Amino acid sequence: MKKLRRIGLGLVASLLSISLVACGSTKEEQKQESAKQEQKQMGKEQKKLEQKLSKLESEYEEYTKEKGYMESDDYLVFEADFNILAKSIESKNILQGDDGELDKHLKDLKTEIDNLSNNQAIKAQKRYGSAVDVYEAAIGTHMHIVLTKADITQHFNAVNTIELDKDFNADSYDYEKIDADATEAIKSIQGMPMKRIKLVKEALEKYKDSFSTEEYNQLNSAVTSVTSSLNKQVEMLEVLQKESGKDKSTLEENTKAAETQFLDAKEKVSTFESKYDIQM
Repeated sequence: MKKLRRIGLGLVASLLSISLVACGSTKEEQKQESAKQEQKQMGKEQKKLEQKLSKLESEYEEYTKEKGYMESDDYLVFEADFNILAKSIESKNILQGDDGELDKHLKDLKTEIDNLSNNQAIKAQKRYGSAVDVYEAAIGTHMHIVLTKADITQHFNAVNTIELDKDFNADSYDYEKIDADATEAIKSIQGMPMKRIKLVKEALEKYKDSFSTEEYNQLNSAVTSVTSSLNKQVEMLEVLQKESGKDKSTLEENTKAAETQFLDAKEKVSTFESKYDIQM
């Protein structure tokens, strides 16, 4: 019996030993597998960043293949996309106007992405397209330029460049000059400000997922209001073109509407920027 007991105890000890070895082996294998998966995931994140850069390089070639340089409107789109990627990796290689060295900027950004650590690549991919980065790189500057142009309370506003008799004495109007000035002012409003509004709309749609529904609606509403304000100002200038400057009530109504719409846009933009402590 004692012999059998020794055999039994020995068998149990052997089984426990095998079990512990197997358990240790399983844990080690799991650890190695986890490390492999983590490494694979990290490589995947860096590859996504490289693909974004590759897309920028292709766009740059496409934009410049015809004339050898980039048109201003194309550059503004390219600059925004470039800076969103650069900000995601916390690069100081930020575009601020076409300095004629876009090739170098692309190469430098590629080098930075290639040299990212695994953790940096994961962090950058998570940050890419954040609401703050998209706003600062693709929307904010354009919005502020448009708001400045739309501010009908300022003396430099296009409508206020038309010299009208403060008492609306129609007999003293130089209609020929007013017509010429109004025509020039309309061109001014329908030119750069409206182009910038178009860029903001495109950026909002392109990066819609970067914003919450509330943020998107807020910014979209601001764009609608400032557009309405500018359109109202064009209507006022068209009234002056038709030699109807003496209609004081129409001009006053349109002025009030344009100002109200401008202030609505300004408030919505300010609210969004305050939320993220954005200084522009």
